[in-house]
Amino acid sequence: MNRKITAVVVGAAIATAGAAYVVAGDEGGHRHGRRGDRAVMLERFDTNKDGKLDDQERAAAREARKAEMLQRFDTDKDGTLSDSEREAARAEYRGRREEGRARRLERFDTNKDGTLDDSEREAMKAEHEARRAEMLQRFDTDKDGTLSDSEREALRNEMRGKRHQE
Repeated sequence: MNRKITAVVVGAAIATAGAAYVVAGDEGGHRHGRRGDRAVMLERFDTNKDGKLDDQERAAAREARKAEMLQRFDTDKDGTLSDSEREAARAEYRGRREEGRARRLERFDTNKDGTLDDSEREAMKAEHEARRAEMLQRFDTDKDGTLSDSEREALRNEMRGKRHQE
């Protein structure tokens, strides 16, 4: 029973990461969530370097995600997530989701009603697109309108440096 529940929790986490990966697969290299960085997924798991993950590479990504979940939340190190460990994982993810929601509301909920209406969502989208355009202008060194792997890596390195300074 414990293994089935563990499999469901890990499966849900993988599905969430997979959904973010699919969303991140748009041409501009948008990043939708920490695990949604398509370039990082390809860098880590695209062993044949064909620019996409085949079934074997996806299986390796799932196993790595499962191992990460166990390393992070399996506090008793028995190789499975107990009810309390699963709840800790859920609580952390809920907390992150709520923190992100609170940040978006603080920044874009101009009428302070606790939700983002259409015009507020449009403002958020416009800011996102402006930020994306700015990054493209700064890091698209060959000016072809997209970020190559090396240009994306330069962007990631700068972002990592800023995070470590904070």
